[in-house]
Amino acid sequence: MTKSLVIILILIGFLTFEQENNLELIDNEVRSIESDSTLVETEFDWMERTGITADGGGILKIWRNENQICKVVQEIGLSYGRVKTVIFLSNGLPIKIIETEENFELKNDELDYGKLNEVFKATIHVYDWENDENKIEQVGKRVMSEGTCSNFDYEPIIERAVKATSE
Repeated sequence: MTKSLVIILILIGFLTFEQENNLELIDNEVRSIESDSTLVETEFDWMERTGITADGGGILKIWRNENQICKVVQEIGLSYGRVKTVIFLSNGLPIKIIETEENFELKNDELDYGKLNEVFKATIHVYDWENDENKIEQVGKRVMSEGTCSNFDYEPIIERAVKATSE
């Protein structure tokens, strides 16, 4: 084994360790946000905030402390199901994003509005928001929603939350 190959393997090992360490730090921060009973939750009508009509309505929920937004949930009901985005923030920047698409079950060529099935889930651990450095884990496949799991997809949700809480 050459010296340069050994150095490369050491660097890969270090980067993997660093990434796993960052994942643990992010998940610890998310657990802290989820368990913080002092956060104030505010709910807004998504359609009123955006001017966009969704057949199943929509909500924008924001959890914040005195200084900043810590969590945002955007849930949009559509004729085929629901799309939900959860964003956890630390110091005003996203650290973890969870996006799901759920579709109503199809029975005898008709939608069963009583049963939702998760068809897609993306979990994004954000290491560096400004430089779009993250780890994305995806399960399933989008059926009716669009998205690339890029930071640009989530910026409007954050801007909407900031605007809603500053009015």
